[in-house]
Amino acid sequence: MPASAREVDLEGQYVIPGFTDAHTHLISSGIEMQRLDLDSCRSLDDCLQKVRAQAKKSPLVFASNWDETTWRRDEREKLSGHTLDRISKKKPIIMRRVCGHYAVVNTPALRRIDRQWQIVDRRHGLLYEDVVLNLNDIFTPGDSMLEKALVLATNKALRLGITSVHEIANPKRFRLLQKHHKTLKVRFSIYLNEKYHSAVVASGLRTGYGDGWLRFCGTKVFIDGSIGARTAALNQTYANSRQRGKLLFSARRLENLVRDAEKNGIQLMIHSIGDRSTDLVLDVLARNMDRRNPLRHRLEHIELLRDRAIKDIGRLSVIASMQPNFVRRWQAHQGFYSRVIGPRYLKMNCFRELLKARARVVFGSDCMPLGPIYGIEGALSHPSACGKLDVAEAFRLYTESAAYATFEEKMKGKMEPGYYADLVVLNKNPLEDRNLKELRIRSVMVGGSFVKK
Repeated sequence: MPASAREVDLEGQYVIPGFTDAHTHLISSGIEMQRLDLDSCRSLDDCLQKVRAQAKKSPLVFASNWDETTWRRDEREKLSGHTLDRISKKKPIIMRRVCGHYAVVNTPALRRIDRQWQIVDRRHGLLYEDVVLNLNDIFTPGDSMLEKALVLATNKALRLGITSVHEIANPKRFRLLQKHHKTLKVRFSIYLNEKYHSAVVASGLRTGYGDGWLRFCGTKVFIDGSIGARTAALNQTYANSRQRGKLLFSARRLENLVRDAEKNGIQLMIHSIGDRSTDLVLDVLARNMDRRNPLRHRLEHIELLRDRAIKDIGRLSVIASMQPNFVRRWQAHQGFYSRVIGPRYLKMNCFRELLKARARVVFGSDCMPLGPIYGIEGALSHPSACGKLDVAEAFRLYTESAAYATFEEKMKGKMEPGYYADLVVLNKNPLEDRNLKELRIRSVMVGGSFVKK
């Protein structure tokens, strides 16, 4: 043992590698912690009461995380801009759905949204896709809010045993992290949204630039929307609908992006939820990338896949970055997904089938909600054999496998000599006692120092 090493008596508790959340909006979650959170609402009326109370004391109401799947059936179609106008016709009110791909706004908020934005129903105050994803650029959080967001979100991640995150960000948030680089307590791997890709290329920034605390990894691009907003691009229609969702990128535009990324050494993080969008992405990748995938391009979410796509993901060595918390939240029998797409819900989030196809699967949360143990419970309780995992597999996808996605498999995710001392102390061994509801995080170490006790 080195002279500088010290012994810590854990009194029979169990140690695992620190969790890596492979898909987060951590700073955004810190911003939301300072705004109105509607996650606990179980009806539209609950949400509106909270919005009404906030409007009495704030010049602008930005509320997030409402989820109509928990509301009464007769309430689900009632929310519109007109509903929010009845609360205030002077103060902007924004209600963004938990998926982040759909929002409802009142008339004052709508006036601040430029006509250049597409997929906006101005008559009913409904926003979809790009404009929703960029609401923080329209209703901009101040510098003090961003500073506080980093502190709040980092502390929350540590409480949940997360020592590394793959964070989707914009240049301003990247600069915030650079400013605090020497005092970061969670390791950040950054992906910038596609609209900044040309600037990244011109700057000379490339995948892997940085160090163990903060590194640039690549470009995030959206190919379709979400199941909740009915904008994920499906091959078959949604239940009780003629709609099949939306493709947000053409094949030609994606081809140009893939070629440019390959040429300039930039990893792509490609959001694709529906089977139609993933078929498009895999076709483009097969024709335009190095078959060995040395840049480790990754597909995010890929919740609904055809059998052929599962095989292709393995064959092309594309990383499958997935969210088991979605299973726990929406994929139960007679749950939200079954209502939205019918029996196909049993073939969603097929972690097991992807592993059989020798795909590299990694787990993250998309902050819906943050929390690896919550997500792991989703993987263990999957309603179909295509997705159900055992405890050891699920933990590995949140630790060892997740490190591979950012070229850090020789630095983190294991407890071996030469790896970062990023560790989580648990009250018991989850491999022996699989009742995760009693599992507790006792302390967290990052870089050899306890940051949570």
